[in-house]
Order: sequence, then C-alpha cells, then structure tokens
Amino acid sequence: MGERLLLCCDTGTPVESVALVRGDAILAERAEQRGAGHGASLLDTVAAVLEAAGVGLADVDAFVCGVGPGSFTGLRISLATLKGLALALEKPLYGVRTVEAFRRALPAASVIAVVDARRGEIFADGAALSAPVCCRPERLGEHLNLAPGARVTLLGPGAVLYADALRAALPAADVPDDPELHRVRAALFAAAVPSTPPPDFAALEPCYVRPSDAELNYPNGFPDATVAPKQKLPAKRRPGSMNAV
Repeated sequence: MGERLLLCCDTGTPVESVALVRGDAILAERAEQRGAGHGASLLDTVAAVLEAAGVGLADVDAFVCGVGPGSFTGLRISLATLKGLALALEKPLYGVRTVEAFRRALPAASVIAVVDARRGEIFADGAALSAPVCCRPERLGEHLNLAPGARVTLLGPGAVLYADALRAALPAADVPDDPELHRVRAALFAAAVPSTPPPDFAALEPCYVRPSDAELNYPNGFPDATVAPKQKLPAKRRPGSMNAV
C-alpha cells in the first residue's frame, strides 16, 4: 500500500489553510484570508482543494487538523468539521499543534510560534517553553528558559503584529521579515503526523491556553432560563361574565 493521502486544515488564524498531501508531495494547497471567520467557507475550500488534486473525499486516508494555540472559534470550526468528515467516512483524524508547521518551515532554527490572542496578548508555543502560554508580548521572556547565548526565532501572525515590542523585550529573538514564513501552512502538518493510529478523535480538543469568555463571565455556569421567575398569568374569567373576552 502506498503513502497515505492526508487532508490537512488549519483555521486557528485569519488565514484559512487547506492542503492535500501524499508523502512529501503537496498535491494541492489553498490559503484564503477570512476576516469574517471560517464557518461559511471551509467546506468550499476543502472541495476546491480536492477538485484541484483530481480526487474525491472518499480517497482521503486520514484528516489532519491544526489544534492551536489560536483563535477559540477558528480552532473549533476546523476541528468540528473534520470530526464530522472523519466520522462519516470512518477515517482517522490527527491533531497537530501550530508550532509544528513553523518548525518545518524553518527547521534549522529554534522556533516559537506566536499567534495574536487579541486584547494586547499573544499565544506562544515552542522552543524554550515548557508549555504554551498566553501573555503580553513584552513579557514573553519571563516564560522562556534560554541557555546563555541561545537564540530563538519567532514566527506567526502575532510575531508580525508585535514585532517591535518583541524585539525590544527579547534581544535573543529573531523576527524574520519574510511574510510567508509567518503564515500557518496546513500542508506542513503532514510531516508531524505519526504512522501509529491516533487516539479516539471524540476526545481530541483544541489547545486552549486561557479560559474562554464564557468561562470568565460565567464561572458558575451560564444562567439557565428555565429557572427564571415565572410571570403571573391573568386569572381565568367565567364564560358569560361581564369581564369575559
């Protein structure tokens, strides 16, 4: 049996990236900037990539999804979409962290993936970090464990957005000027997929680094409308009475 045909997707950033990969060959790839989100377009992009490669969805051997860190909503959209396809076709689904794409884009460097987390913060994951973090750009150095003289390369849309602050706070960090190096390419996830079967994809979750707005705003759970005070209904009137309507 030949190498597996992998359909790879990432929607953890505003760029919607979909690719079809077999072994080391990228058969088709598409990247679209989605300022309004990915929910209405992802399946269309998947269909376009399959058509460009001349294959059908049933030909895909496995699905690969970027699991972040990244946009809460974006990560859920691609993961839910691929879970549905994997379930319907009875095919495996793999989750790959965002940093793996950047590591393969620049394999000679010690790479940290930096994604815009909004609210003046970044998500960071990769070299010199024991776990993904969410912090202000100027405080990233507090989370790094760098050996003397070591350097790291910051890649991702967050590195571009906060390049000046990151360079000022981290003299040991490089932020390349090439914009293509900062784009998450789902095709590069394929090299990080193991040959062993994945765990149950029902348990596969995005890599969340900070609580969602719902968790912050409703720490005790969302208020249940069914327990709201009931409105008092008007008393029933006897048929034939002067007040009957």
